[in-house]
Amino acid sequence: MEVEDRFVTNSPAEIFGYHIGNITTEAKESRRKHWCPFVESVCDRISRSITYPLGVCTISQDSTIYAVCPHRFAGKGSFDGVPLVLETIALHYFGGQADLVTFSDVKLPNYGTIDFVLAKHKPCIAEIDDFVPVELRAFSPVSIAQLVRGINDFMAGVDISNQTYYNGINIERTIRMFLAQVFNKGIVYETWSVKSYWVIQEYIYANLVKRYGLKREGYSAEHASRFALQEYSSEGNKITLHATRFVSVSVDEMYQAMRNNPGLPSRGQFVATLNDKLKARLSLKFE
Repeated sequence: MEVEDRFVTNSPAEIFGYHIGNITTEAKESRRKHWCPFVESVCDRISRSITYPLGVCTISQDSTIYAVCPHRFAGKGSFDGVPLVLETIALHYFGGQADLVTFSDVKLPNYGTIDFVLAKHKPCIAEIDDFVPVELRAFSPVSIAQLVRGINDFMAGVDISNQTYYNGINIERTIRMFLAQVFNKGIVYETWSVKSYWVIQEYIYANLVKRYGLKREGYSAEHASRFALQEYSSEGNKITLHATRFVSVSVDEMYQAMRNNPGLPSRGQFVATLNDKLKARLSLKFE
């Protein structure tokens, strides 16, 4: 899999939950109401540049689909109010779905919020037996302005399928924000002896493998951080999310990978850059 940064042309693939080529009554009504069918409420993504929600769910780039909104991972499952990805994780962690309850946007003191917590309670008793935090991480776009341009054109009736939007995915920012969460929250969960799941696309994990030397595959029930990898497929005017596999790492493994990062900048090169800046400054001073 090619994992170079991709700052190339692309276009929105889904707007307000439906493929841009979907012109069914259901799709049109969702757009009219600015509705997110994945969380069954009005889209909550806001941009000051437009008067309605920024309802771009995914973008298409080089025939690959990338989620730019974490709600896109929350597609309906077989139980009301429980996203399919959580059902998959519940089966993987608990082995079933009996006596399970789902909480969303749970505050983790001093560390922000947790997207979802899957908890198993004692039968017929309000007492938690076990729980697992679940975080959803979508891609950060290079330019929100281009997402705004794309959705504005689309909502105005423009056929954007053949238009070019220079937005792209900002893999650097995506990885940076993701790793900060994995480290900070992962340390908490490991201290608690609690496992955690991170829902990401295969492309993000492939970048972690390339950049930091993480193992390409492998799972251990002992590891605190588990990656629930996902991918999208497109057929006609429908985009479908698929769970692909689970990979796990410990906090120590992640830390060592970061320390051994072959992409770390050279101290000598950095000092040489400072020297060049100093020479330029001194030459201006004594002219």
